[in-house]
Amino acid sequence: RVPARSWYDLAHQLTRCAYFERLEDWTQIIAIADDVDPELARRQYKALRTSLLCAKARARARLGHHTAAQACLTTAIRVCPRGAVDPLIVLEASKGVCEMLNGDPDAGRRHFDRALAACRAIGHRYHERWIERTRDALNGAAPSRATSPPALHTTEAALLLTDVATILGAGHSVDLMAMRTISLLDSTPLRPRIHVESASGCEYQAIPTATTDTTSDGGFSLRLRGSDRQIAITVSGRQTLEEMSLLKSVADIAQIAVTRTADTEHEDDEQNLWPRADVDTDDDVVFRSPRMIELRKIAIRLAETDLPVFITGETGTGKEIFARLIHEHSKHRRGPFVPFNCSAIPRELMESQLFGHRRGAFTGAGESFPGIIRAAERGTLFLDEIGDLDLASQPKLLRFLESGEVHALGDLRAQRVPVRVVAATNASIEEAMRTGQFRRDLFYRLGVAQLALPALRERKDEIPALVSMFVKRSARECERPGLTIGDDFVAALLLYDWPGNIRELVNEIRRVTAMAADGDTLRAAMLSPTIAAAWNARPVPISGSAGGGFFVRMDQPLARAIDQVEEQFIEHALKSTGGRVADAANLLGISRKGLFLKRRRRGLVSTADVSTA
Repeated sequence: RVPARSWYDLAHQLTRCAYFERLEDWTQIIAIADDVDPELARRQYKALRTSLLCAKARARARLGHHTAAQACLTTAIRVCPRGAVDPLIVLEASKGVCEMLNGDPDAGRRHFDRALAACRAIGHRYHERWIERTRDALNGAAPSRATSPPALHTTEAALLLTDVATILGAGHSVDLMAMRTISLLDSTPLRPRIHVESASGCEYQAIPTATTDTTSDGGFSLRLRGSDRQIAITVSGRQTLEEMSLLKSVADIAQIAVTRTADTEHEDDEQNLWPRADVDTDDDVVFRSPRMIELRKIAIRLAETDLPVFITGETGTGKEIFARLIHEHSKHRRGPFVPFNCSAIPRELMESQLFGHRRGAFTGAGESFPGIIRAAERGTLFLDEIGDLDLASQPKLLRFLESGEVHALGDLRAQRVPVRVVAATNASIEEAMRTGQFRRDLFYRLGVAQLALPALRERKDEIPALVSMFVKRSARECERPGLTIGDDFVAALLLYDWPGNIRELVNEIRRVTAMAADGDTLRAAMLSPTIAAAWNARPVPISGSAGGGFFVRMDQPLARAIDQVEEQFIEHALKSTGGRVADAANLLGISRKGLFLKRRRRGLVSTADVSTA
């Protein structure tokens, strides 16, 4: 009767399986596993699902259904999470049960021995006793000593580990990874069934990936994807349980290799002057500055109410983005979001556009029109540039806000329309009210809750993240793969005051990206003269100069003075070296990592961005 079964309930089914295993009620175990397996798969409880699949495999083997038992174990191998110790121990012990019941006691004992060794390594006494009891029962007597497997030759072991180590260290090169992976598989009986496909000239991809696929006939495919190459290693035919385990281990090693490489590249990138922003949204706003983060929180809180919201800010600061944010977090989010620009409609058509009209209500009204307000019914109406609304239309809009009723031109009666209203303007609403161009009572009705968005020049700490996001988006739009951002490019953008705000920034980056070549590094010289003027006019320090001094107040705490001195030294070093972090660190006499940590402590690098550094 609850929306979904709890994790505790699902885990309890494993305890029930252990109970029925002691009672040798194999059909009940299979029924329990079949009942919960779809839910475990849906909710991605991989460790728990692995253990239940193993219990089902043991039950199948006890009933003599060896093919079905092997199929259960194969699925368990595929879903077993990497690094989960308990499921791996249960998996090894279950392999031992199935092998012994299938007539291969030597293979079964080897799996039991591996499971017992793992239990003893971590001190898992419960599993150790269960494995010993199960093994002894299958032996039919006191435990007999398993035949030791042939020792692996030192040279073979060295070559095997060399291949594994090379794969782990070659995540940046899919060719080297593929070569060593094939070398590893060629040393096994899988060699005749290995097929390799290689393709170059693929769409550019900055981060390498490794993915695996399985086919209905038991085939296995490992796809390695690099910057512009893709290599697929396929093993055909139905695999045995051991082959499946081997291939999964190889795939896990490849996945670890590419993940490790991506993490390393991310850490190196975080030590750049302007850290990369992992932001990829359809909106033109990044919430990085404390002021914008706080405004976002306020907007979300206001969205939960029905209060009208009035947003002010210069052109291009993201007023419509905030209006959409309010809509998406409100109870009206299932309804439409209808933007309406009050400055784009002629004065004589404004009333009919907002409130609608009946056919024949005025000259030229050949068809009935419901109006913008009714189009936003049960949704959000965004009145942009409300400061330019015709003075004659303002009383009727005020009437709608007070009563919630729309009276279309030519209609005999008003119609109630539930709609959330968000208004915005880039004009000085105080000046408009002072000159009589905007009604004060309408402002008080619209401005129950107000949001004032700062201009881009007042939140320049968001420019590096915005640049990263827009360059990535524009490179995809203009098909310019491999573009990177130079430190001087971002520094020049920071020196400009952006009268057009984010919209101007977007257009400039689109122009620069379109003019760049594939794989270029964007530099300050590529910017338009107006935007690059402040960068070109900056004072360039002479190499080897003694440098200037600066003033430190004595009537402040010592810690604050030390912070000020350190900040000035870091700023001077970065300017002197043109933003090259390694050279700046050498100039300061500290490590590159040390300079990176000092910058992060001052807020140039956010905690979310360096979680992997």
